[in-house]
Amino acid sequence: MTNLKCSVYSCTHHKDDHCCKPNIKVEGPNAMTHTETSCASYAPKGAENAVGTSTPNPQLEIVCSAKECVYNTASRCRANHVAINTMNNGAGCSTFTKK
Repeated sequence: MTNLKCSVYSCTHHKDDHCCKPNIKVEGPNAMTHTETSCASYAPKGAENAVGTSTPNPQLEIVCSAKECVYNTASRCRANHVAINTMNNGAGCSTFTKK
């Protein structure tokens, strides 16, 4: 599991710089830069479809479709530390590093 730090304060799953979900999904199958990724688990505060717990979870499984990221192995993130930050598309993975 990956140590995740999330700074997307507008997400309903955000608490204490972590995520309250047991896992997240990062999208960006054709991403060449971190700005082309997105956190598919992002839900704006107050979203009716928000699912998770109220306990921050620093160790999560991250499913990832960013094929060109060096940390993607069999659609799972293998980075030791991942940062999810606010981006134009809502939230994205700042840890993305092109192969």
